[in-house]
Amino acid sequence: MQTLENWYIEQTTNKNLEFDNAQLSILQQFDNFINKFNSRSFFQDWFNKPKYLGYYIYGTVGCGKSMIMNKLYRTFPDKAKTRMHFHEFMYQIQHELSTLKSHDNPLNIVAKNLSKQYKIIFLDEMLVNDIATAMILNNLFRSLFEQNIYIITTSNSKPDDLYSGGLMRERFLPAIELFNTKLNIINLVSSNDYRLLHDSTNNLFIINEQNPNTLLDKIFHSISKDEAIDKDNSIEINSRQIPFIQLSSSIIWFDFNIICGDKRSQLDYLMLIKQYQWFIISDIPTIVDKNIARRFILLIDVLYDNQAKIALSTHISLEQIYHSGDLIDEFARTLSRLKEMQTKEYINKPPLTYKIKDLKNVG
Repeated sequence: MQTLENWYIEQTTNKNLEFDNAQLSILQQFDNFINKFNSRSFFQDWFNKPKYLGYYIYGTVGCGKSMIMNKLYRTFPDKAKTRMHFHEFMYQIQHELSTLKSHDNPLNIVAKNLSKQYKIIFLDEMLVNDIATAMILNNLFRSLFEQNIYIITTSNSKPDDLYSGGLMRERFLPAIELFNTKLNIINLVSSNDYRLLHDSTNNLFIINEQNPNTLLDKIFHSISKDEAIDKDNSIEINSRQIPFIQLSSSIIWFDFNIICGDKRSQLDYLMLIKQYQWFIISDIPTIVDKNIARRFILLIDVLYDNQAKIALSTHISLEQIYHSGDLIDEFARTLSRLKEMQTKEYINKPPLTYKIKDLKNVG
């Protein structure tokens, strides 16, 4: 098996990646981690528990955290693994908890079920911005660690800064202490946003153009080709109707106010990504409302995490979509991702299908 270090040297030598000493150092640590993980035994895990049960990698937007984690996931030899966006993982956990309301210690049950499927879980973009997640995170991860499940996660924030300013944050502090105690904390220091180094942009982002819908219609038909097309109808997602402009079997077109409006949620985006590989979002305005901004951020996170493709229209620059407010730091990630999603390199990536199994079918 090729080591992560050798893969990285090969990629940077061939100019597929920009060389970065910080990235190389982390990959070397992960080579060592893989070797140690492979030498584990059941009895070692239970009678001589390791001090650390995973890694928490944090750093600025576009520094290579997700690239490193994705490569580690693909390289990791044990098949008892899964990789998800953190928000999707937490949705699955909350859904499972809703079916266990009559049980004592439901998080222990969830963790035990997960341990029957996975030895290691990869979670991209840990971000805690709601009280429901904050209040269960300590007990959830403590239960996972008690089952000897390893966690590899990335974040833009160090653990001490998670849920900063959040409601009842003092009750979240034990989770921070748990992460600092049970995970190797790595700060990936880089001055570059590597997602912005691409210079081969496509023509899928219609920015400040006349007749944008005409241009989007051409994009739609170039993707759908000979597929059957439905127009000005609605699709049922999570027992609710969502109006669309056009759809075929592979692409769906929404107006921004519909897909990021008051009735939408992250759950809608997670369901849609299972059905479509291409999305068109038209008429993106300057966003002032924090809730709308949050939904747009989550939408782009879901699309990007699954390497789905997007075309869009807006009469303003990408930077002007959300340029002030409480979520400006989170939107920096969205902006970086949108700029990468314009590139031909991104368009050529195959869609990903990392999905967690149904916990109810385990055991």
